[in-house]
Amino acid sequence: MYNSLSRSKWLATTAILAAMASVLFFWELPVPLMPSFIQFDFSLLPCIIGTVSMGPLSGVIIALFKNIIHLIFKGFGATGGVGNLADFVTCLFIILPLGLIYKKFHNIKGLIIGLVVGCFASGILSGLFFNAIVVYPLYDKFLLPMSAILDMYKQIRPSSKGLWEVLAIFNMPYTFLKCVVISIVAVLISKPLESILKRYSTPTRHKNTKDNENSLEQNIADTALSDSLESNNQKTNN
Repeated sequence: MYNSLSRSKWLATTAILAAMASVLFFWELPVPLMPSFIQFDFSLLPCIIGTVSMGPLSGVIIALFKNIIHLIFKGFGATGGVGNLADFVTCLFIILPLGLIYKKFHNIKGLIIGLVVGCFASGILSGLFFNAIVVYPLYDKFLLPMSAILDMYKQIRPSSKGLWEVLAIFNMPYTFLKCVVISIVAVLISKPLESILKRYSTPTRHKNTKDNENSLEQNIADTALSDSLESNNQKTNN
C-alpha cells in the first residue's frame, strides 16, 4: 500500500500517527510485579500501524518523535531520558523485522509472522541484552547505583541476585508480553484500518493521467463540434 502513497500523504499520515503515539505515551499504567519506574503504555501501536501501512521508515520516525515529544513535555523525569532510549530501541526491534517481513509477504500471514518475530526480538534483544549492556549501566552511572536498582527487584523477589537474572525473570518476559498485547490489538484492527487507509492506495499519477485523458477527450469533442458548426455555416453561405 505504501508504495502508492504520495510524499505529502505519507508525511501527513506519519505526523498524525506520531501525534497519536505521543498522546498514548503520556497514558502510562503501573505494571504489577515490576519496579515502579517500569510502566505500560500503548504508544507502540501507532508505530506498528505506520510500519504496516507506510513502511518501516514511517514506524521509526513515529517512534523517534513520540520519544522526543515525551522528553519535551515531561522532561527527563525519573529515568533521566534513559527510559526513552530503551523505549525507542524496543520499538526498533519490532518495527524493523515487521517492516521487512510484511514488505515481502504483504498479507495477514506476513503481518502475523512479522509481529511474532518482532515480539521475540524485542523481548530478547531489548528486554534482556540491551538493558543489561546499555540501559542499566546508564542508570547506574547517572541515576541510581546498581545495588539500589537490584533492591527494587528484591522487594518483589527476595532471592534475586544479579542483573542478568532479574532482567531474564522480569524485564524480558514483560517486554515480550507488552509487544504481544499490542500486536494482538494491531491484528484485530488491521482490517478496519485497511479500509480507512484504502483511499491512500490510489497513486496520484493514476488520478492525474485519468484527468488528462478526460480533458483530452473533451477537447476532441469540442473541436469536432466546432468543425461541424463551421462546415454547416459554409454550406448555408453557399
